[in-house]
Formats: sequence, structure tokens, C-alpha cells
Amino acid sequence: MKKYSNSLHYDNFFPVSKSEVSTAKNFLEELKALARMTYGCVYIMDFITEKIEILSGNSAFFSGLACDDIEKLGYNYYRRYTTKDGLEILKKVNSSGFKFFECLSNDEKKAYTISYDFQMLDINKNNVLINHKMSPVEICENGDIAKVICVVSYSINRNSGNICVQSNDYQICWRFNHIIDKWYEEPKIILKTREIEIIRLYLQGLKIDEIAERLFISPNTIKFHRSKLFEKIGVNNITEALSYIRANNLL
Repeated sequence: MKKYSNSLHYDNFFPVSKSEVSTAKNFLEELKALARMTYGCVYIMDFITEKIEILSGNSAFFSGLACDDIEKLGYNYYRRYTTKDGLEILKKVNSSGFKFFECLSNDEKKAYTISYDFQMLDINKNNVLINHKMSPVEICENGDIAKVICVVSYSINRNSGNICVQSNDYQICWRFNHIIDKWYEEPKIILKTREIEIIRLYLQGLKIDEIAERLFISPNTIKFHRSKLFEKIGVNNITEALSYIRANNLL
């Protein structure tokens, strides 16, 4: 295969003005500032170059590696530190997940986020179940996704998979069953006003009696609403409920 000179750079084909470069740098700095205030590790993935640019090093992907080491590895980081089962989940995301995006217009692609859980290895070879969220930020003219912004955090689920695509513009989400390779729709969970009031006070550390006093209702009424909430979101206790609500931006 013929090798090309390093002088053949994208900039030689697509001239970029100084103002555009300045705008891009400012945008990146704003993203980094926002990323510093999040719990998860935020980074940009370039699918064309397979490079990673970490915006916030919160736990550095939870592997124990330094941010610089992860950036040097790029996408090979996942190839090296993902378990065998985790790689199967990533293959499903790269095939079925991106096929879902192929059905959308270029503008629509940027309005959607795909989320999934998979097992990775830390530097001590321990399994860590993480959640990965991706949203496209740059689309090629042919519709291919060039860059995505990603957020990595510990998963609140107990198993891998949980592949889901959703947009704030729609009241439904699409979940993928990776066992039978099939997408299905389901309505988004919407909390009732009373449920939001109760959860908000739980987040402040209040107990049932204190919440009841604040809302001028009985403790049994609190327990009733809490039970219905657990059933709605599929959890068993208030700790799981708070984690689920935070992870899924239900407040």
C-alpha cells in the first residue's frame, strides 16, 4: 500500500479559518468545564482516527490508568481492558446500535443518546460493570457518525446489556434485546408530582415521618406512593430508586 506524506493533512483539503479554530477551542474548554462538574468520566471519541480525548478524568474510566495512558491507547483501550462478554456487548452496539442511527437524519442523530452496560477490567484484573452513554456531535456528509461525546460511570444495573436509545424530543425509548437481536419500544417513565416531592425530600436525607410532616400527609401515604414508585421503575428499595432516578435523569 502506498504511503502518503504527513503533509497530507485534513487541513490541506478543508481550509479552516482562525475564527473557526478559536470557536472550536472555546467550545472544547466549555465542555471541559462542564465535565469537571459531573460524576462520570467525560470524553470525546473520534471513530475515524480511533482517538480518545478525555475531558474529565473522574476515576479515569475506573481502570486505574492515567488519562494520558488511556488517550495513547485510544480505542485499543477497550480492546485491551474489556472482558470477553463485554466485547460482545460492544459488538452489538457497533452493529445494531449504529444501524438504529442510520434510520435517522443527520440532525436527528445529534438529538439521540445510546446507553449500555458492559464489563471491563481494572489494572488488577477485577471485573467492573460500567455504564456508557454516547451522543453524536459530528456527522460526516454521508451520514456516518464521526465523533461522539461519552460519559462513563459505574452501572446501577446487575447485568450487562441494557442497550437503550432515547431522545428528549420523544416520550418513548427504544430498548435492544441482545439475546434475540430485536429492538422494541416502550414509554418513558414519567414521575408524578407527589413522587417527585417525596424523592426530593429523600435526597435531602429525610426519613418517612419527616417527609410526611413536610407534605402534610400520613406516613402510610408516603409508603403507598413509594411502593407504587418501586413498582413503576422496577426496584426493590429506596436506595435503588434514588440511583435509578439519578442515572436516568427522571427529576
